[in-house]
Order: sequence, then C-alpha cells, then structure tokens
Amino acid sequence: MKKKLFLIFLLLVAGTAVFLYFYKDGKLFKKIIGGKVISEGVIEYDITYPKMDPNSMMVQGLPDKAYLRFKNNDMVNDMSGMMGLISITYISKQSSKSVAQTLTLINKKYAAQITEEEMNKMNSDYISKVEAGKNVKELAGFKCKEAIVTLKSGETIYAYYTNDIGITNPNWSNPYKKIDGVLMDFQMERYGLAMHLKAKQVVAQEIDDNVFVITDDHKKIPFPELEKILIELNPSGN
Repeated sequence: MKKKLFLIFLLLVAGTAVFLYFYKDGKLFKKIIGGKVISEGVIEYDITYPKMDPNSMMVQGLPDKAYLRFKNNDMVNDMSGMMGLISITYISKQSSKSVAQTLTLINKKYAAQITEEEMNKMNSDYISKVEAGKNVKELAGFKCKEAIVTLKSGETIYAYYTNDIGITNPNWSNPYKKIDGVLMDFQMERYGLAMHLKAKQVVAQEIDDNVFVITDDHKKIPFPELEKILIELNPSGN
C-alpha cells in the first residue's frame, strides 16, 4: 500500500513538473525554480507621443515601434519612421563599456561613438529623482514594479520595470540608471521630443552578434554633430 501511495505521489510530482514546464512556454516553471525567464531575445515596444496631437501629420511620420535586442548584457535599441526612411539605433555594450548611436537618413548613414562624459551629461539632464512605487502590473506577460520618477522639469511620471529578464544592470547607459530592472513602461525625452514606450511582447530568440556592430558604410562623425542633425529632424521644433 505504501509503495502504491509513493508511486502515485511520484506520478503527481512528475505530472505537475511537466505541466509547469510546458505551460506558457515554461515561463511559470522557470519563475518557480528561481531562474530568469529570458536572457537573450527581443522586447517590442509600442511608442506614443504624449505631448503631441496623436492625429497630427507630424506624429504619423514618427516611429510607432521600438525594439530592444539583448544578449550577454549587451543591448541595441532601434526604431524607424517615415516608412523606414529614417532609423536610429543606440548600442550599449557592457562587455566593452562602449556606447554608440547610428542614424540612417534615406540613403545616408551616420555613426558616432559616445564618450562617458557625453553619455553622463545626456542622461543627467532628464531625471532628478526616482522613488519606489506601490503598484504592480503585468506587461507582456511579466510582473512589473512601479517607480515614481521626478523629471528635471518638475513633472512626475511613472515607470514600470521587471526583474524577470536576465539583463544585469540594464539601465547603465540611459537616464534610468537608478532603476535595477528592465524598463517595460516608461517615458523618454530626447531632442525636444517626448516618447512613451510600453512593452507589447518579449520574444526569446538567438541574437546575431552582428547587430552590435556598426558597418563600414556608416560615416563616422562626432556625437555633437549627430545630435545636431537629430534636433533639426524634430518635427515639433520646426
């Protein structure tokens, strides 16, 4: 009788483990055993522009999607607008502590390395204070914590982040460096343009190392020169 009960117990344990492993592609199983859900893949964000009329012609030409590709704690953010005629990438490599930005403008390609001093100045101009919030919500299948963010302008915004994506120190090269988690719902303002990004889905997939490499067909220019081009492209400033 004891042997039968023990066998039934083993079968129940095994059946539960199989269910958890395959349920939602194994995410629940990985959370329960304490592992990170994903350490290599892509996060897709929807982009809106909170300080612009969503029905304006200017907004129609701006990017409505952004993608964060990550591997071995290296990351590349990219977005494009005007049917792909303009695209911007931001490459941050923790492995070499290097940051670069590229811009494709129709048939012209530019790239600039960003020095630590330039990066710190750019990032310190946006946020003055970050406090832990009390709310929790699910975004793209991940439990996300709330952060209350005070901008240098005095405006208060709310960001949400998760600790269930395996990127160490994910915000080391952006203004949210005080938040130890992957941003899933947040606002960013660059070149006078405020963008709200909200994670739509997270996909586990192999990332080619070449996405972190700037190809030779890019014209290398100083970062201030690249910034000047981007400021001139800002539709809200023209």
